[in-house]
Amino acid sequence: METFSKLLYREFKTNGKENVMKGKHLFILVLGSLVLQPMSAKAAGWEFLFNGENLDGWKVIGDPAWSVDDGILVVKGTGKEIGWLVTEKEYADFILRLRFKWQGGNSGIQVRSHIDDGKMIGYQANLDWAREFATGSLLDENGRGMLQACNISANELWKKDQWNDYEISCIGDHTVIYVNGEKVVDLNDAEGAKTGIIALQMAPGENAGLEWTDIRLLPIPDQKDWTPLFNGKDLSGWHELGDSTWTVQDDYILGKSKGGGYGWLVSDNEYKDFHFSTRFKMAKGNSGIQFRSWPVENMIHGFQADLASGSDWINGHLYDQSEKGVLVKPKQDFSKLIDWNGWNTYEITAIGPKVELFINGVKSIEHNDPERNKKGIFAFQIHAGPAMETCWKEMRIISLD
Repeated sequence: METFSKLLYREFKTNGKENVMKGKHLFILVLGSLVLQPMSAKAAGWEFLFNGENLDGWKVIGDPAWSVDDGILVVKGTGKEIGWLVTEKEYADFILRLRFKWQGGNSGIQVRSHIDDGKMIGYQANLDWAREFATGSLLDENGRGMLQACNISANELWKKDQWNDYEISCIGDHTVIYVNGEKVVDLNDAEGAKTGIIALQMAPGENAGLEWTDIRLLPIPDQKDWTPLFNGKDLSGWHELGDSTWTVQDDYILGKSKGGGYGWLVSDNEYKDFHFSTRFKMAKGNSGIQFRSWPVENMIHGFQADLASGSDWINGHLYDQSEKGVLVKPKQDFSKLIDWNGWNTYEITAIGPKVELFINGVKSIEHNDPERNKKGIFAFQIHAGPAMETCWKEMRIISLD
């Protein structure tokens, strides 16, 4: 690799100092430096692969009927042959998230796949209610067969009559699958393809059918992978601040108010650009996730992904704790998307000035603030006021610096 300084020296030797400095060869010099210098990839944020209006960016292969109905992608099996809805682009390292509602039949999500002589070949994340442990399993379609089976039964993992969340991350040799926040596959596979199309499958069946929505993909640069922020055993990497207590219970962290004031569980480290995901459960109370934040005595200042049970307006807000207050409100009531007696997923993506929040797979807000801190701590909040509890687990992050 020729460095810029070596290139500059060669230009001086070949063309003379005056010609180079006058710009006669400056265009060649600058162009050469751009070509020769290595460029590191930059995270660009989420891409929505389905626009909610039509099938732009996709192509239909096979028999089933694909359509768009009121912003939902709908597929109906015909009972004749298998069919696919295939992306026109290929993807390498990414996180893919989709929401689905099952009506009947066998389906799956192809990733890093290709079509050879009419056959779909590559990774498939399976989806099938009829086979107890099929959904979430990873197989190599028309290849090596089952690679890693899911060990959670379908009726424990997802519901037929409601929206469910599917997450697939493929980074280098590493593939991880989550269904409704439960990790079902974690596989390192050096033999698998490292790039390819994404495709939605519909197998034959007269009553087969599925609905899909919120199909989005986050390209991951430089094979940066997930890092857990909670080890499932103790509070290593975290410390308490303010008026609350935090303990580890089984595989989750339990936060409780202590004396009526604000309390926090604060990360020891700071983070800049990232995608963060966690699961929460909170039957009553007011809480939130601080990010790109900073402590001032016993308070935390900065961005907060807001959360409060019994509220029809707080959940999914971007709040500026101890600073400006509410920054962005969602356009819908996210309290209706939360199971207040069960586990839910909260995601935060922060890249440069852009921030996005998602609850149970649905985007609540998007905000751009060029002047705000681009780096800071995480903290889980216990709000001041009556006694309350909040539970957190599966805290994980991909650094996108």
